[in-house]
Amino acid sequence: MKQEYLDALEKLRPIDNDFMKVVFKDQRCVELLLDIIFEYQFYLVEFHIEDEHKNLEGRSVKMDIVAHDESGRAVDIETEKSIENATPLRARYHASILDSSISFPNEKWHELPDIYVIFICEQFVLKPGKIDRHIQRYIDGESLFDDKVHIIYINANIQDETPLGKLMHDLMCQKPEDMYYEALRRRVGYFKNHEGGKKMMCDVIQKLVEEEKKKAEEQAEKRGEKQGRIKGIIKILLNKFPGMDFDWVKECNEEQLNKIDDNILLDISYNDFYKLIHT
Repeated sequence: MKQEYLDALEKLRPIDNDFMKVVFKDQRCVELLLDIIFEYQFYLVEFHIEDEHKNLEGRSVKMDIVAHDESGRAVDIETEKSIENATPLRARYHASILDSSISFPNEKWHELPDIYVIFICEQFVLKPGKIDRHIQRYIDGESLFDDKVHIIYINANIQDETPLGKLMHDLMCQKPEDMYYEALRRRVGYFKNHEGGKKMMCDVIQKLVEEEKKKAEEQAEKRGEKQGRIKGIIKILLNKFPGMDFDWVKECNEEQLNKIDDNILLDISYNDFYKLIHT
């Protein structure tokens, strides 16, 4: 086991996405999470980690934890570090994807179950000062519009003496011995203190490092291909419009470069060509 991987493992917390996926493969940890968030025993029937929802005609999503209880309720739990990844618009989209995955042909509308999208966030997404905020629709700001869709934001930076506050403490904690809840303490302790768990996590970290390296190499290759393409386009344009400045081509996105290719043979002036590419 490389020391650099062991050092990285020591700093990981359950709220960190890649560690979360390993920690919450344990049903007891998922049940703990749900029991505290819902403030009563959540009778878990099944759960999935990294639950992928394919959308053939639109954007697909991979949800961190998806759980179902005996009444059919579906819960998506996401842990997020950045504000950008926990916006209300993402919550809306996750709710729609989750909803479509649990509805069936000929099912009566009243049979649709409650769905919950829960974001546990390291940064303030909504107004600070409260550990959790529940969002539902209302009719003219008065009576509840009972569409059975619930969105919950939880602020992991508030770690008070409530059960939820203690849970947030544990999710943000690096040392298992400092955790309040036994299920998390034992699970995190296995990966941080036992040889088998440490080896498993080092393998996970190594795989992530290799994936990031491969991704960086692919991006560098694409940048090289784009630069070569831009040089070729500028060469053709200089022949078409001698003496003009084409530095702006270097700033073009993929769509604009394709537009240049599609219109490069048009018999128009430089100014008209420039306008065409930028509209």
